[in-house]
Amino acid sequence: MTLSPDNLCPETLAELETSLHQIKAANYFLRVALDEVSEGVLIIEPQKNTASGYQILFSNAAAALMAGVEINRGLRGMALHDLTVTDEEAARLHHSLHLAAENGSHECDGHIQNFRGREPQRCRWRVRAVFNSLRKLLNYTLWITPLTDGAISANRKSYPTSKPEDLDEHSDQLKKDNLAALAQGIAHDVNNLLGPVTMRLSDLMQNITDPKLQEELQHIFGGLARARQFTSQVVSACKARPQDKKPVNLTPLIKDTVKFASAGSNVRVNTHLAPDLLWPLADGTKISQVLQNLILNGIQAMPRGGHLDVEAKNTEISTGQDAVLAAGSYVQIVVRDRGCGIAPENLDRLFRESFSTKADGNGIGLTTCKRFIQDHKGDIRVVSRLHIGTQFTVLLPALPAPSTDQKQDLASQNATVLDAPPVPLKHGRGRVLIVDDEDDLRKVARMILARCGYEVFEADNGQDAVKTYQTLFRQGMTPDVVLMDLTLRGGMDGGETAEQLLRLDPEVRLVVTSGSVNSDVQLSYLQRGFLAVLPKPYEAGELTQMVHRVITLTPH
Repeated sequence: MTLSPDNLCPETLAELETSLHQIKAANYFLRVALDEVSEGVLIIEPQKNTASGYQILFSNAAAALMAGVEINRGLRGMALHDLTVTDEEAARLHHSLHLAAENGSHECDGHIQNFRGREPQRCRWRVRAVFNSLRKLLNYTLWITPLTDGAISANRKSYPTSKPEDLDEHSDQLKKDNLAALAQGIAHDVNNLLGPVTMRLSDLMQNITDPKLQEELQHIFGGLARARQFTSQVVSACKARPQDKKPVNLTPLIKDTVKFASAGSNVRVNTHLAPDLLWPLADGTKISQVLQNLILNGIQAMPRGGHLDVEAKNTEISTGQDAVLAAGSYVQIVVRDRGCGIAPENLDRLFRESFSTKADGNGIGLTTCKRFIQDHKGDIRVVSRLHIGTQFTVLLPALPAPSTDQKQDLASQNATVLDAPPVPLKHGRGRVLIVDDEDDLRKVARMILARCGYEVFEADNGQDAVKTYQTLFRQGMTPDVVLMDLTLRGGMDGGETAEQLLRLDPEVRLVVTSGSVNSDVQLSYLQRGFLAVLPKPYEAGELTQMVHRVITLTPH
């Protein structure tokens, strides 16, 4: 019997529709996560085609950028050997696939071709074979990591090769890649959850006249702002993006972090900060994250309560005094608990990604802390005694003491997010089309824009967005601004939708709304017709200011 909707019962049809929806949702989240990974990711078919070799089934945004092709088009359908520079490299990469099928994973070095005529980028190809429960090969996952010595001539003939004994290291790297993708996917979803709350609260605060209520709401708003920074830092940390470093006054940062991390706990945190504490050149948000993680670890080590110390002072390291740190001035931050302590055999494993002393832990917290501090040319150290407690010491290179005027200037630059008021609303006139698959976000954005004088239309997917724009265009009611989310569930994504809108109306004014796509990818969209980027989660004022700016500064 032929399977068709006509001979299926309603219950079966409903189950099929539910399954299809779940598959689309899973594909959406997978695509979001992989597009946010800074390394190139390819999925390769399991069998070699006799005519064209191994075919590429999927590529993420980073892989497309490395190869110099459009992100939406990607590398799908191309032969794997087309990405290599020489026949020797193609043979080496194919051999890695065979070894991965035997051993689980393998890697080799080579170059990735650039189809825009740029110098091929030297890279490391890391292959993992994917099997089902019956040990049938489903596909290969190929990670492309650019090597730090940059693009070098394709004529180079000597390449380092991998060894079978390195498989454990390769497996650890794959775990790190998977954790990075997962963290970025979570950050994307958290930003979508924060969006409606951030907009509603920032809108509400501008209508409150009671000073006490305003102060309470400001504390809540500051917490949301901190959460926005943290999710942004998760994305940037996973992509190893350059940090935003500047002189940081640690005194208010430590006090705010202690208050935030210890709220609601049964542990009393005693803070001792030197009055003349020097200022490091640092990313303040990352330093706050490190301290928050160490404080929370200390609190968790004392489930019955107790006292935890957070201390900071200046210290000097002379030449040859320290095996890790260079000579100079440092700020030393100590977090000391009186908890259960850490067994001696576990201390040297503490900062490894795959190790945790907690039954439900994954070891990622302290590993991230270590990397953050080392990126600042500092170090983090631990001493512990069982049933006595644990002490973490963070050392950060310090700048020379600033003058009074410099301190005032730096203080204004380092104003805490807890004190920043909401961006004011901007009223105006015009038509706005919001394209986003998050229902709550669209509804709140529509309510705020309508209150500020705008006529608003909505679409929750790319196909409906094109139809809505086309209908309005024919009626002479062309939207003045289109707010376009890059990741849309099912069907076309934001980039594909934008391409169709640009073909329909070359003058369409598009604004990217995204909170988890890296700057390189955002730049590529700006080069392809988008006028601006509105990062998620955005405030009500940021939304209205952006719409007003695009309408008033860009002629239709």
